[in-house]
Amino acid sequence: MNHSDHPYSDLLPDIVMDAVEAQGFYCDHRLYPLNSYENRVYQVGVEDRTPLIAKFYRPGRWQQDQIQAEHDALLQLKEAGVSVAAPIVVNDQTLFHHNGFDYSLTNKLIGDVPEAGNLDHLYQIGELIGAIHKASTSWSLPERPYASNLSRIERASQQLLKDSCFPTSLQTEYVKTIEQLLLASKQTVERSNQNNVRFIHGDCHRSNLILSEGLMTALDFDDCRMGYAVQDIWMHLSDANERQAQLSELIEGYESFCAFDTRELDLIDVLIAERTIVYTAWIAERWSDPAFPKLFPHFTGKAYWEQHLADLNRILDDWGNWR
Repeated sequence: MNHSDHPYSDLLPDIVMDAVEAQGFYCDHRLYPLNSYENRVYQVGVEDRTPLIAKFYRPGRWQQDQIQAEHDALLQLKEAGVSVAAPIVVNDQTLFHHNGFDYSLTNKLIGDVPEAGNLDHLYQIGELIGAIHKASTSWSLPERPYASNLSRIERASQQLLKDSCFPTSLQTEYVKTIEQLLLASKQTVERSNQNNVRFIHGDCHRSNLILSEGLMTALDFDDCRMGYAVQDIWMHLSDANERQAQLSELIEGYESFCAFDTRELDLIDVLIAERTIVYTAWIAERWSDPAFPKLFPHFTGKAYWEQHLADLNRILDDWGNWR
């Protein structure tokens, strides 16, 4: 595919600034691309105020009603006093359109990413996740419904097996490993007997949080959907040797706002397997985007796939050790 055919090839600096100015803000021509590959996100300098964050949604990924559901959720959370980065409202709108792109604007927050494994930070993260889940207890979010972990694993693994980058020499072993992961996941899901899906951030890793003057704030709800509470918690477990202490802080902070069903801990292995496979399938799906070959230069080599397979087998070897 010719990279110039990619939709983001038309997102030039002048287009970004024109989009911001169309909402009544006057750019000072300081424009910095931020670390985002699924969407395109820019810090835009604006006269007489702090910079704005302009987020241009990947064409075709979400329907407009799905993006609006995210925005509405953030505004409701903010109104409930939860510390989230909500979109700016201009003329009763948060989702704007310019030159073929859907985009939103958010005020820039100045702060730091929380430290991995810092127990005080983990307690605050637990508090923030608990506050989000408490404020959204009654939500159903039909635009972003629950998708079963098993179906996501199956769909992503089938996509990878068909990808041109996948080495045929690893296909038999990969299929066997996926079958084992699906069986273990199915047994785990059935044993945990969980049906309490709720509104979740969906991609709640450290880089989507910011700590500013002691306040933890959640950013980028692009993957928000209905799911299990543990989905927003497990990604903060950064050290296998310290995970019980880390988990204790996260849950203690969480339960400052709402109860946590510890049976959900059994789902962590399923979620790890899902994320590992879906993440790799995401790279394959986005390979025509010129940003991705630059970010993942080894994706087309056999060594990458051997490591991916080794990671999946390691998940199987560690299965069931989260309690």
